[in-house]
Amino acid sequence: MFIDDIGTKKIATEALVDVAKHCLHAVYHAPQIDAPIEIKTAIVGGEVLEPIIETLEFLGDDELVPWMDGITYRKALEEDTLPVVLLIGADLSQSHSGWDCGACGFPSCAEFNKYSRANYGMGRASFGPNCMLNILNYGLVCDWACAAAAKYKVENRIHTSIGLVSQLLGYLEGCSVTLGLSLGPVKELWYYNRPAFTERWDREFHETFWFPLLRRLFPVMLQSFTGSPHPPIKSYDKWWERDQQDYVKVFEDPEVNEKSNTLIARLMEFIPTQRARVEELKGKFIVPEEAP
Repeated sequence: MFIDDIGTKKIATEALVDVAKHCLHAVYHAPQIDAPIEIKTAIVGGEVLEPIIETLEFLGDDELVPWMDGITYRKALEEDTLPVVLLIGADLSQSHSGWDCGACGFPSCAEFNKYSRANYGMGRASFGPNCMLNILNYGLVCDWACAAAAKYKVENRIHTSIGLVSQLLGYLEGCSVTLGLSLGPVKELWYYNRPAFTERWDREFHETFWFPLLRRLFPVMLQSFTGSPHPPIKSYDKWWERDQQDYVKVFEDPEVNEKSNTLIARLMEFIPTQRARVEELKGKFIVPEEAP
């Protein structure tokens, strides 16, 4: 037998599904504290990932993380090196422990459950409200899945964005929280070096997009001595010598508010078509159970 370089890369990509299967063992074997949660999973790859990519790109017009994940997945699709995604979800919205721990802010589990049922809805990255002990359990499960992927030395990253989008599109039903564990592509630092992002980099991109973004999103990283009532924000070399310094202030931005307030409405118009595609794609691979 002889398998050349192209063939071995193909084998390595095909084996990502096997890694996902082994991660499933970690998911269902992970330790949980009292009142274990019911975990739901799905493995997604190939053309079935395309609605997720397109929805990330749609959200990327307004949100940074979906934009970054969208272009990262788009590049993998264009290079025919799509990852395999292990979706891990659960309904964390009802407490079944009876511990009355108060971590949620309510004096009893019963009061939290009542509030959660009455106020259940979509948040920034999941649905909820969710029980804090359930979240601990869920975090343990996801940690074990990531650790299993690391054991196989597979490029991986667990994504809130992909999990939420998959939930909106109906890949996993009955979950208040879903995360997506990307396995592959067979490349180094695909998610932590972000070649889809860094290949855009030049001085103009840095000056017009990235550095202004850092100053908006992470002012503490660029903040000078905090003992001053008005600490200036660092800019370029020898910022301290500038006659005019830059400062951070809190203000209302009508344009940003308008985009934020209409995003959900625009998303809900976009989702139905994509959900229909997902159901059609899933139907190609799900074998209906035979009647008894």
